[in-house]
Amino acid sequence: MGALAADPLNGAVLAGLAGCEACHTSDEGEPFAGGHPIESPYGVFYGSNLTPDPTHGLGGWEYADFERAIRRGKGPKHAYWPAFPYPSFGWMTDSDLEDIWAFLQTLPPVAEPDLPHEGPAGWKRWAWRRLSYRPRPFEADPEATPAQQRGQYLVDAVGHCGECHSPRNKYGKVLMDAYLEGGTKPFSKAPAIDSQALAEWSESDVDTFLEMGMLPDGDFVGKEMYRVIEDGTSKLSADDRSAIAAWLKR
Repeated sequence: MGALAADPLNGAVLAGLAGCEACHTSDEGEPFAGGHPIESPYGVFYGSNLTPDPTHGLGGWEYADFERAIRRGKGPKHAYWPAFPYPSFGWMTDSDLEDIWAFLQTLPPVAEPDLPHEGPAGWKRWAWRRLSYRPRPFEADPEATPAQQRGQYLVDAVGHCGECHSPRNKYGKVLMDAYLEGGTKPFSKAPAIDSQALAEWSESDVDTFLEMGMLPDGDFVGKEMYRVIEDGTSKLSADDRSAIAAWLKR
């Protein structure tokens, strides 16, 4: 890892887009200390403690442990359920991962233990990983403009938008032939955000939504998407928000 070259300020922005704060902060807890519940057909998952606490957080981790968790979904002690979206995170660049890691090291340690997963375990975790996770390299659309390619990377890799906004089969595998065409129960109720679904939106509408959470009709988004915007997309640069809009509206 190029520790001297890592940029924790960029890492803070990317961590926001990746949902690190939104998914790893409970309503009453300290930022990044874990506890936010995520319901799924495989039970309730709770975001883990990402602070540098040596007992309950990442204080005992090396960068190699973090990279392996992000790219392969395997921590120092056990493999993770794909509720942790490492199939998408695995597309992130080395430099962006290093920046996120550098940012996480700046957090104050919080001695908050992780909450256990509530639901089925054992073979079901193995089956979900086995049947749903297929590592593959990130491939930028060769016909896209540089701005659209940047938007594609932010949407597909860091933002992992397809994890919620795409349908899944009964084994939990994202259906790539219907990518961004809307989540399906019981996995997700997130709406479609592909170019067809956003046909009546302008790129400016998308940009405003990412910055403020305001829909074209003047209403505002709520619930989980509000957390994504407040902690993530609203903190992006104007250029990156425009890049996402350009990619979604291509």
